[in-house]
Amino acid sequence: MAQVLVLEDDAGLRFAFSEALENAGHSVLPAGDPDSAIAHLKRQVPDVLLLDLMIGNSYSTDVANYAAFAVPDAHVIYVTGSGLFPKGELFDMCRNARLILRKPVDLQELTDLVSHICPATPTAKTASA
Repeated sequence: MAQVLVLEDDAGLRFAFSEALENAGHSVLPAGDPDSAIAHLKRQVPDVLLLDLMIGNSYSTDVANYAAFAVPDAHVIYVTGSGLFPKGELFDMCRNARLILRKPVDLQELTDLVSHICPATPTAKTASA
């Protein structure tokens, strides 16, 4: 199963996403802000980054861009409730973006997508310093 970094500033959604992924057998690294997410990326090598597009008043694209450098094989799934980038512009902005999910997110669909992207992937890899 996959190791998934979940960046979501809404604690309730972060918990729901994390629980659903863990119940599906995935390992989760929860983060509530970009700094925490990048700190996880410096210690661990996730297979998937589940990023809320809007974190406060900023975008999570900085985390995706850092991951493209530090963890180039990681897949990025954006989650958004906004109407920004309706024509898939995020795929041009973030080279490792794979999917964009619109809120409200169906948790079964989320876990199925992560399992599809990373079938039987080893977890708990450590970033090399």
